[in-house]
Amino acid sequence: MIFARFHPKTIKTRILYALMGTAVFSLICFGLVTLISMSSLGQTALKGTVGLSQDLLKISKGSLETLSQEGLLKATVDQAALIDAQFRDVENDLKVMVDIAERIWKNPAIYPRKRSYSITEEPPDPKAASVWQIPQGVRQAAIASELQLSSAMDDFMISVLKSNSVINDCNLATPQGLFRRFPWSANIDPKYDVRTRDWFNRALEKKSLGWSEPYVGVIARNLRVNCSAPVMKGERTVAVIGLNVPLTTIQERIIKMRINNQGKAYLVSQDRRILAREGLDTTSDKWKERQPEHFFTFDDQKAMPQLDKSLASSHPGIMRGLLNKQDSFVAYAPISTTGWSVLFVLPVEAVYAPIKQTEQAIIKESKDARDQVYLHIGISLAVLGALFLLILAGITMVSRRVAKKITAPILALEEGAEIIGNGNLEHRLQLDTGDEIQQLGDTFNNMAADLSRHIRELTETTAAKERIQSELKLATDIQASLLPRIFPPFPDRTDIELYALMEPAKEVGGDFYDFFLLDENRICLVIGDVSDKGVPAALYMMVAKTLLKSEALRDADPAKVLERVNSILALDNETSMFVTVFCAILDITTGQLACANAGHLPPLIQKADGSTAYHSFSPGFVLGPMPDISYTTEQITLQPGELFLLYTDGVNEAVNPKLEEYGEQRLLACVNNCPGGAPEQIINAIRSEVQTFANGAQQSDDITILALRYRGKAA
Repeated sequence: MIFARFHPKTIKTRILYALMGTAVFSLICFGLVTLISMSSLGQTALKGTVGLSQDLLKISKGSLETLSQEGLLKATVDQAALIDAQFRDVENDLKVMVDIAERIWKNPAIYPRKRSYSITEEPPDPKAASVWQIPQGVRQAAIASELQLSSAMDDFMISVLKSNSVINDCNLATPQGLFRRFPWSANIDPKYDVRTRDWFNRALEKKSLGWSEPYVGVIARNLRVNCSAPVMKGERTVAVIGLNVPLTTIQERIIKMRINNQGKAYLVSQDRRILAREGLDTTSDKWKERQPEHFFTFDDQKAMPQLDKSLASSHPGIMRGLLNKQDSFVAYAPISTTGWSVLFVLPVEAVYAPIKQTEQAIIKESKDARDQVYLHIGISLAVLGALFLLILAGITMVSRRVAKKITAPILALEEGAEIIGNGNLEHRLQLDTGDEIQQLGDTFNNMAADLSRHIRELTETTAAKERIQSELKLATDIQASLLPRIFPPFPDRTDIELYALMEPAKEVGGDFYDFFLLDENRICLVIGDVSDKGVPAALYMMVAKTLLKSEALRDADPAKVLERVNSILALDNETSMFVTVFCAILDITTGQLACANAGHLPPLIQKADGSTAYHSFSPGFVLGPMPDISYTTEQITLQPGELFLLYTDGVNEAVNPKLEEYGEQRLLACVNNCPGGAPEQIINAIRSEVQTFANGAQQSDDITILALRYRGKAA
């Protein structure tokens, strides 16, 4: 074999490969130029065969898209004009009715009265009479005159309904609460009060004709829009007349449109709220409730400002966007009577459907022609490859001799470097080549001298580090000895069970806990978290723990204890360190638990039935930064069998390799999974679950947990 004596990782082999690579690169360049030339000729042929068809297809697509957009916009404008004409007819009918009503109120004597029928009095012909209703609490005598005056409107309401099929019913209402509806119906809820309806209040406030948003009618119980206007007598509004148009009418007669059986139309307000669309359920029994709001939105929110601006301009137009994951054209046209707009959505794919088969045929022909060109290029590449191998064999023979001569001093350098690497730092390389290899040999000699010096220095540094580690180990033992570690702490007591745990993130930490009996019937529980870590936090922790215990033994009020300790810590606190503390004193005979919180996390309480929840206390301010801070003592009562658990943020803020936090909900679930368990069992379960969640991630904060289960005197 040509390379039998060459190790694949030696310098000699690499030089050989470099020489051969130069030749190979030259051959490859020559081959590439040949292939590119052949490919260029092939592409020219392809362009001649399918280029014209693709250009024609592109022109056809452009023309089809333009025509489709024009047709889509025209259909949308026509649809908006149709809606506008229907709404304008309704407005004209309403203006006529308002004019008649104002004449009736000004000249009551010139119009004949008709009998008025309430919801309990069915007329001989319900389609030729109206129904009146008043809300609960309104006396009939109070609206007697309005009832007589408004009865003259029945004949005019009959004419309006007969002349305009878009209108479903006519309403007349007064500020006193009278509601008259044509035609008659007994299906009015006794709780109905017309003065609460939007169409009525809009006309009263605006004192002008206008349209309401969709709402559910109290009688027909279907979605409708209302065109209402006030009836004026001088400067006073004496009544409001409203004409109802069901959304079913708009959907079936107006909004149902198609282009080549494609697309979907919407009727929207100025803020893009969908008022009508095909398939909208217009029936509902919830006449008292506002209808849920649905808005027309693109998948890409960047297109929404452009649509809002276009709708506000009150000019028709068309735009393109992603809707329901489909690239679509959206045409819009305004309705001048209401300020609403008609939108029509047509998928772009539907526009290109007629020429889809032609496009696929052209793509197939192009692929077949391209395969033929690449087949000929492959044959040429095989011939060039064979020629390349013959030239490579000749270059290899020459390169071996050159590589052996170049690598001789490099091998000598390798031998000397191995001696130095085996530990003989006094060995020196002797090379006299006058080039970079000699400079490298001198560098190795200097490196050996530097290594000898660094080893001596490292030995001294390691000894010093071991002394520091020994002192930190001693500090860890001292800190651990300051915390109660014997469990159970009160083996002769059966009325309480107690357990605690503290694991520092560093050799020493800033978390602490403590518990001690104030007398035979009271026990004090304390947990804290210093703002820093390491030795400074440990020193601050010891001071705070000592002060808390001494002050608690003086006074059993947790708030007073925290106030006095804070005043002491705040003196000369130039480092602005602080500590969060939760202090609780339990009366073992009654279960009464007095608690005060200085910025610490809320505790967990597990009921006797196993249910667990966080209990929130007044958070208070942390101890140390500021003097003269007041704290609050809050009382709760533990029932026999209940668990009281305190913890620091090293538990809920523990993170895994994805930087996700363990969190309060996982802690709550963990305690819930141990109903009635002993404090030691629950704490060990929490620690195990936190370790599993961390999944090897470095502990970032001290972990401290203190739990007490109250058994009571019955135990």
